[in-house]
Amino acid sequence: MAFEDNTRNALTALQYESGKPLDIDSLKKVLDSYNITDIDYNDITIYKSSGENIDSPIGNESGFDSAAIHHYNEEKDINDVYYIFRGTEVDLDAPEDVVYDAFGVVAGVSDEQIEDALDFIEEVETNINTNGIKRYGDGHSLGGHLIVSVALIEKNFDDVRGLNDAPVNLKQLASLDSDFVDYLESATDVLDISDIPEEELVLLARDFYAAEANAISHTRVKGEPLYAQSIPYTFYPGASIHYLGDMETPEFPDVLTPRTPWPGLTEVFSRPPMFGTFVSLGLGINADLDRVAYNANINHLLQFITIIGEEMTVAELSELIGKAKDNPWAALSDMPESVNERLKEEVGLGHIVGGLWALKNTAVYEKVLAVINAKEQFDLHSIGTLIELYDQPGHQPVTYRLEPGTGTHILVDEDSLVNALQAMEGALEQKREALGLLYHYRNMELHERIFEQRERVEGMMSNKEANWRAFLQEAGHTYSKDAIRKPTGVTFRKEFDPVPSSAVEQIDGIIEMYELDMRELEQLVLDYKENLRGLFAADEALAQSIK
Repeated sequence: MAFEDNTRNALTALQYESGKPLDIDSLKKVLDSYNITDIDYNDITIYKSSGENIDSPIGNESGFDSAAIHHYNEEKDINDVYYIFRGTEVDLDAPEDVVYDAFGVVAGVSDEQIEDALDFIEEVETNINTNGIKRYGDGHSLGGHLIVSVALIEKNFDDVRGLNDAPVNLKQLASLDSDFVDYLESATDVLDISDIPEEELVLLARDFYAAEANAISHTRVKGEPLYAQSIPYTFYPGASIHYLGDMETPEFPDVLTPRTPWPGLTEVFSRPPMFGTFVSLGLGINADLDRVAYNANINHLLQFITIIGEEMTVAELSELIGKAKDNPWAALSDMPESVNERLKEEVGLGHIVGGLWALKNTAVYEKVLAVINAKEQFDLHSIGTLIELYDQPGHQPVTYRLEPGTGTHILVDEDSLVNALQAMEGALEQKREALGLLYHYRNMELHERIFEQRERVEGMMSNKEANWRAFLQEAGHTYSKDAIRKPTGVTFRKEFDPVPSSAVEQIDGIIEMYELDMRELEQLVLDYKENLRGLFAADEALAQSIK
């Protein structure tokens, strides 16, 4: 029996607990808090990237940190492994995570933590029985980026959850997944992914990883900072996004793009800045050069990061940042000559000029101001806030399903959709019952009533035959006993013709109308179920309830 999502959230949080490492005792405490008391802890083995139950530590240089919980009982047919990847630890004395965030997640030129994650999984699974195993993955922030990336590459996970997770970088996938590279080459005839337009590349990735995405979901707090950032060559693969918290919370400012233009203006033009550099086009329109400058600064920054990340390892960069805390100039002077040469050759003075220009750039100023105004939303990113909102009594996350192939978000209220299906099935059943009653009336009850009427009329015939005078009197004729001509009796033909078609035409018309409604409603229910199965493919329990 797999752990529930709220339990997995709490286990993910253990990766952050200072002084409370993930071990059997802390695991038991979490499970007890969620009233899970039927676990035999002799069936549990915990593997940790720090070296516990594996041959040697993994991730010391890259900053990777992970644990795996293996729950195995052959007699009870239990074989589940939960991989839990820790998110970013902000520690200037050990800045490996921060370095990887910049050079891995953002620039896509370092994949050391993903490689360590793959090594850790391989190491764990050499020590366990993988026959019939079910693999679950959870990760918060950077950890979500890692577990989702690994799930796409490995292609064998049953359920993966990113919690306020960072996106997957397509450059890393192209570096680590040869099958993905082969697919891109066959689809585009392009060898270098940087030559493929980013939007097209994302669509190709969604198509290639469609099967893996069905097992992936994202849970995030509305308004947390990470999801709003427009990081080049990244995307969120998955079947659904579950939002927690106040849905009225605005999205956090996207620091990688300049401000949004005024309504009605194109992307080239924006409202005149409070100060800064802008030029008249002689048409009564001011081109906002601050927007261009902002993009240039960001481009310089990304280019700067890319070059350094390609030339230096995470460990070397971490050491460099450690020196930069006390003496930035000394740290810069310690950069390898290859880095300095590439910066001079490929970037030149552009990043310096861009940095100076940023001092007068109102787009940068307004972005910083927007971030300051939204500073209260930083806490929404934490795993603690996510768990608190998730565990609120009666909480109901707002779910967006991702449209296959496009990643378009579709707002889904699962209860409403299932209730709608039940309502349609109830209406269909009522139609069936009504049609059954009509069939019974048409084929049985109508003839029974006609038979009753025949018997009544035949009975009346017999009475009149026995008293022909009464019959004639009823018809307005009287005869005296001395009448020359008088009837001696009245004879009735007691045979009835078959029931005329006019007696059943209206019933047949109603039956035909109901049969047409039935066919249309049955097809509607079938189509609706098929769509629900597609939407809920990643939610096995819900999918199985849709018969």
